[in-house]
Amino acid sequence: MPGQEEGLTPSNGLPLLPGSLQANLLDAIEAPTISVKKKHLLWQADSEPSMLYMVQSGWAYTYQTHDGEPTNVIDVFIPGDLMGIRDASLPRHTTTAAMLTEGTISVLTKHQLQRLFERSPALAMEIHSHAIRQQEVLTNRLVNVLGNDARCRIAHFIVEIYYRLKAVYRHIGTDFPFPLLQKHISLALGLTHVHVSRLLKELEGQNVIRKTRRYLEVLDMERLAEMANYPLDTLPGADMGKALHVQASTARKPADASGQKTQA
Repeated sequence: MPGQEEGLTPSNGLPLLPGSLQANLLDAIEAPTISVKKKHLLWQADSEPSMLYMVQSGWAYTYQTHDGEPTNVIDVFIPGDLMGIRDASLPRHTTTAAMLTEGTISVLTKHQLQRLFERSPALAMEIHSHAIRQQEVLTNRLVNVLGNDARCRIAHFIVEIYYRLKAVYRHIGTDFPFPLLQKHISLALGLTHVHVSRLLKELEGQNVIRKTRRYLEVLDMERLAEMANYPLDTLPGADMGKALHVQASTARKPADASGQKTQA
């Protein structure tokens, strides 16, 4: 799949979709855009929230640590996402944020955000809605992790990422950038690295997906969606939260204990 990433992420950043939060936000303020390298820290846990970041290109994520080691991946951010909005009203960040890949980001201060809210209630509501959708994705992922087996968790996570990308890149195919390593997936879904590796190989062996270090191709979306309990007849974008919602069923097979993390 060479060249796929270039097609999705042009050198000038994310295509500004008419009416998108990114287009509206960048029209309203003069936010500097900077290039950042992979692993660049955007903020650290316990620091004071002072900046927000609009991802133009590349991927980022937030995570929690214990004794300096990552323990949980919380958010995964793709182009078009606004980072830090949920923490803006808190006295301290509860997570650390870093770039998963190199990329470009636009920087917005809390003071600019406050002035923006005062000048444009409509855009303020749009930013608020964006934060709610981010929280909905997290909530649905938590429900998925708590109520489903490991295969369903991984399938659901892949479909979640795919439809989030599709909401930004309307013509995306079934092969797309997926720079998350197995360790990131395991920390996001509460599984061991070994279990994630085994299940990804099983999905590849069943011709459901094909995974490389930086890309993922869905070979059988209908089957993957069935594993994820994801209804394909729902719409991506604004209705993605409903589509990604997974009801934990008492009749469903309980989570495989061999894939669970144990607390020391």
